Amino acid sequence: MNGDQPENIELQNTENKKPRAFALLKNWNFSALFLGGFISNVGSYFTYVAIIFLALNFTQNLAPNEATRAIALMTTFTLTPMLVLGPIAGVLVDKYDRKKVLVIADIFGALAAFGLIFAGQIWHLYLFALFSSSVRQFFYPAKTASIPRIVKQDQLLSANGFIQTSSNLSRLIGPLLAGFITSIFGFNVAFIIDGISFLVSAGLIISIRTDLKPEKKEERVSFGSVMTGLKEGFKLSFGDRIITFLLISFGFVILLIGMVDPLIVPYMSFEFGVGEREFGMLMSFSAISGVIAAIALSIKGQLNRKLTFMSITVGIASFCLVFIAVAPFLPGGIIWLYIGMSLVGMINVGFNIPFSTLLQTIVRNEHLGKISGVIDTVLNAASLLAATMAAALAGVISTSFIFGIGAVLIALASVGSLIAIRVMKLEKESQRRELEMKQLKEMEEKEESFGEETDHLRTNKG
Repeated sequence: MNGDQPENIELQNTENKKPRAFALLKNWNFSALFLGGFISNVGSYFTYVAIIFLALNFTQNLAPNEATRAIALMTTFTLTPMLVLGPIAGVLVDKYDRKKVLVIADIFGALAAFGLIFAGQIWHLYLFALFSSSVRQFFYPAKTASIPRIVKQDQLLSANGFIQTSSNLSRLIGPLLAGFITSIFGFNVAFIIDGISFLVSAGLIISIRTDLKPEKKEERVSFGSVMTGLKEGFKLSFGDRIITFLLISFGFVILLIGMVDPLIVPYMSFEFGVGEREFGMLMSFSAISGVIAAIALSIKGQLNRKLTFMSITVGIASFCLVFIAVAPFLPGGIIWLYIGMSLVGMINVGFNIPFSTLLQTIVRNEHLGKISGVIDTVLNAASLLAATMAAALAGVISTSFIFGIGAVLIALASVGSLIAIRVMKLEKESQRRELEMKQLKEMEEKEESFGEETDHLRTNKG
């Protein structure tokens, strides 16, 4: 027991020395990433709202169950590239300048959004989903791996909190604006706004001055090197107790939640007559709790029990599904929808911020892209299976019943995760590894600073 005291003291000191969260915004490199994400996310909600109701227009002559299946299939096309390209993108992100990857991904995202102007049939939307999702597989691992290069380790929770705050602020503003503008000016205006937002994001990322090139020199990429990187990514992921736990435990939860996403909009439309404006308002309302939670975590700055926090958040997700499932059977059903949706933002934040921060603080930066790619692949495989199951079950079993069963299973998964964390002592192990990574990063920063000072003195002598 005495052997654990120095580590516990260090962890307590870390908790007490909370970094000033808003000082991050004085760092232009982080602010550029933050603002770029906010602007492009707002734009993406224009496409998100427009494309769903455009799909409903394309399927208006079909029976409700057939229309639900056709729209749910769009989720399958979105998730397929995540499964196929996820690990490959993670490997490539570790080999190339991440700044270039982010900018190129934004440019292709703009082209995809502008291309939707020419969509005339639902299969055009499937092609868009396939292409756009393929592009984003390179963006997200590059962004996740860039943050630890831009901010210090003890600022990571605040940094991820700000990123999630921007995500929820865009969720608050984007759908609301998109619902009104799309209903007044049409779908094409929404797609144009999204395309422009991607280009603005690319411009902000170009202004980042931090070197985001790989720590090793950019290697020549070949089929063999990609396969080697893939093999290494899976070996590192499944050879790590904490990451294996994340993949198994939360992969099951994603499988259950993934059945909700492709069904929720047709469910709201057919059960409550929700249109573009009402859906935009529901989405915006759901972001309020997310904004509050993200700001609270950003200000807190540190969160030692990340795995426990995530598991409790998963439990809250079960209540969210219950409210949505029972809404059609209760007086004032639309109110219960609002209550359920209000929990969605809290769930996203409560899971994503600790999840991203945990990975960034226990995984070496040169492996972060590969491991993020593997995690995304496993979780997206669960989502793809869920979307396929949802499309198959739509029309056979009522959507409310699917949501209800999902709520029970998610609650059980939350309890099981909390028990596993305690029995396997995963929380203590994650704290030890975070401390080791922090000490290693501080040593590397000191060595880099010493090298720069030495070079400066040599230049002055010369």
